Amino acid sequence: MKSVRVSVLGGGNGGQTLSAHLAIKGCEVNLFEHPKFKENIKKVIKKGGIELTGALGGIGKISVATTNIEEAIKGTSVIFVVAPSFAQQELIKLALPYLENKQIIFLIPGNFGSFEIKKMLRDAGIKKNIKVAETNSLPYACRKIESGKIDVWGVKSHISIAALPALDSQYVIKILKNIFPISLNFAKNVLEIGFSNPNMIIHSPTMILNAGRIESTKGNFMFYHDGMTESVCRIMEVMDEERIKIGIKLGLNLISIFKYSKETYGFKGENLYEVLSGSSIHSRHGPDAPSSLAHRYITEDVPYLLVPVASFARLLGIKIPIIECIIKLASSINNKDYFKTGRNLETLGLSEMKIEEILTYIS
Repeated sequence: MKSVRVSVLGGGNGGQTLSAHLAIKGCEVNLFEHPKFKENIKKVIKKGGIELTGALGGIGKISVATTNIEEAIKGTSVIFVVAPSFAQQELIKLALPYLENKQIIFLIPGNFGSFEIKKMLRDAGIKKNIKVAETNSLPYACRKIESGKIDVWGVKSHISIAALPALDSQYVIKILKNIFPISLNFAKNVLEIGFSNPNMIIHSPTMILNAGRIESTKGNFMFYHDGMTESVCRIMEVMDEERIKIGIKLGLNLISIFKYSKETYGFKGENLYEVLSGSSIHSRHGPDAPSSLAHRYITEDVPYLLVPVASFARLLGIKIPIIECIIKLASSINNKDYFKTGRNLETLGLSEMKIEEILTYIS
């Protein structure tokens, strides 16, 4: 792999795993963490690297681990943003004054974030040639053992990528294919990317339908093996049908979550219940369910994935009763109106456009 200097914004599980994996593959990696969470990279700074165990092994040397955003992105060709959706804008806001010409901002995963980042660049009057792209998911199932040491449970065989606009995708993937450690597939556009994140279908209903169990046990059960029962998976399948129905109207090439799970992780099973509940990646580590309903499986996956999906359904006049029900239940549980606070057409900068104009814009 060609040695390239890159930066990773976000010092959590995914950010540290990607940083180490990129470094092991030959990249010069700068890792940035927000000053509020500097403890996340304290040991990385001390050790000078990050150790991966499990499905990946080795120690990735980190060139710079810092809470100084200018130091982190200076002279880098790609800025990987590996952080929860609600942190994406904050990280890019810090980076705006120091962005350099021809840099790529790459959101992992994007969750429709490219729209917001493009809007931020326009509003800030940034004239530099900055490409913005995103993936449909994080490449890894992983957990942090401690700062600087990550247990990688599994690695996806591939993830999908698109730029905004799609006209930039070929350039972006040409740069990334030489440095990114996971196989990248072209998606038609960033809408196809956002609609393809499996988390909204897998995580959200499992949280809602296991609400009593989560609160009474504080998460003392296996989220996939125990929580994804046949009834829960039937709800997932109906939500998935609604998602795909919207995608067809938008001209997107979407595959079912059942097929996606089998292709990316190699899960086995004849139906979605067998595939998810029988996941060896997620069931061999003991109890791993969230301890609270104020967990990102709701607070991220509902407002940043299900809400934009529902917003496009409303724009198209498509009925999606089960997806809307999950959003309403999640909103009631956490006392939030996710339809208003989530990524809707207004926050994405699309509220004044007709569907034809949106499709032209993203292409």
